[in-house]
Amino acid sequence: MTLLRFAARTMLASYFVSSGVKALRDPAALAPVAEPLIDRVVPVLKQYAPDQVSDSIPDDPVTVVRINGVLQLVGGLALATGKGRRLGALILAATIIPATIAKHPFWTRESEEERDADRSHFLKNISLLGGVLLASRDTEGRPSIAYRAQKGGQLLARDTKKASQKIADQSSDLVEGALASGAAIAATVAATSRKAKKHAAKQLAEGKKAAAIAVKQAQKDAQQAEKERQKQARKDLVVATKAARKAEKRADKNIKRGEN
Repeated sequence: MTLLRFAARTMLASYFVSSGVKALRDPAALAPVAEPLIDRVVPVLKQYAPDQVSDSIPDDPVTVVRINGVLQLVGGLALATGKGRRLGALILAATIIPATIAKHPFWTRESEEERDADRSHFLKNISLLGGVLLASRDTEGRPSIAYRAQKGGQLLARDTKKASQKIADQSSDLVEGALASGAAIAATVAATSRKAKKHAAKQLAEGKKAAAIAVKQAQKDAQQAEKERQKQARKDLVVATKAARKAEKRADKNIKRGEN
């Protein structure tokens, strides 16, 4: 608790502590002021409260004033010391409403002077009510439970959104990766097919070329063989012709010898 908060709470609580001490010391002096309000409010409370509670509701103005004084004293001390300050501020807010209505009903005053005085006190108490209500919400700079719950919900929603977005991104990446892999495989297959076709076409062209060369070579070989065969045949014919002539000459010689 800072010094400023301690001083502000102490100043705000001083009025209630003083009023509480006064009510405890001399409740009879305040009883006539509180009696009209008690006569109107207490019967209504007893009518609507459960039986076990309605029997405990006091209807004696002095007792009610003392109870109100105790609540103001306890709430004021809690607010001033900071021990249970928020609960103490709520208790003070609950006590100031009936006290203000009972003490300062300016709308019932006939005299203009009394009406102005009660209106001033009434507005002062309304200001005090606003002060204690603010004090009941003071967390000394720390986030309240409601704020932390709201903030936690927002952080959870943000983290959930981020996680969902991350999952979506990962799923998108996986899908894109799968599509890219499929495209790469298809491209590889297509490229392989094209390459295989080109290779087969190249081999076919080379085979045709080799066959053509082989056919030409075979034709050359056949022509060469035919030439060699014809040349050999001519040689054989020449040799045979020469042998036949030699044989014919020998035969003629033999015939001539026989005649002689």
